[in-house]
Amino acid sequence: MRHRLGLRVVLADLMDEMEIKGDEPTIEALADFSKRNAPHIKGILNLTIPLDESPVWILSQYLGQLGLSTQSRRPLEDGKRVRYYRLCTEDVAFAQQVLEYRQRQRDDRERRRQEEREQQAAYTARMQTMYGIDAPSIPPANVIGDNNCGGMDGQVNPCDSWWRQVKSYATLAIERIAHGVDSVKQFLNTLSSDERWGVMMAIDEQAPVMFEQLVAEVPDWVLWMG
Repeated sequence: MRHRLGLRVVLADLMDEMEIKGDEPTIEALADFSKRNAPHIKGILNLTIPLDESPVWILSQYLGQLGLSTQSRRPLEDGKRVRYYRLCTEDVAFAQQVLEYRQRQRDDRERRRQEEREQQAAYTARMQTMYGIDAPSIPPANVIGDNNCGGMDGQVNPCDSWWRQVKSYATLAIERIAHGVDSVKQFLNTLSSDERWGVMMAIDEQAPVMFEQLVAEVPDWVLWMG
């Protein structure tokens, strides 16, 4: 909605510390569009647009929703006072910090996703070479609904949650190795197929020596995964 209003263009100019006047075409177009679509704006943005308010007042309401405010000056031009508006310096600095933080968050999520893809590809290649099988992609779709691990700012990443749970299962499975392969198999039978695969992958990651011993004792361990 804000994009259709043309607010992005106005905001970009303001963030670049440009000054604007209330009678500029972009501001007037934003106000006209807002008044024509006042019911929709109320429903979507929860913002009431009075039909008798000025373009600058309407703009200030949108900026207020974003945590921004303006300051003005009135220089003398051709014998008349003309009011110019710009964003408050403190608001610009804070907004830039927020934008930079969100960009870092997106970059970090993308880096983690890339690392997970590379680890998955390497593990799949290893499983194919050693046992002639394809390991499932993780986390499985039927565990978290889809494989989109991006999440939202401030929310728990479902991939991280699934992996933490699987790694805790792997710790329990490792403890059972000392009691024999039947004990491990009995424990794995209490898990879903996807969780079994995840546990085996986690054991290989956390205790590769034990993993090699386990698969040496049970060459057909892949049958447990079904």
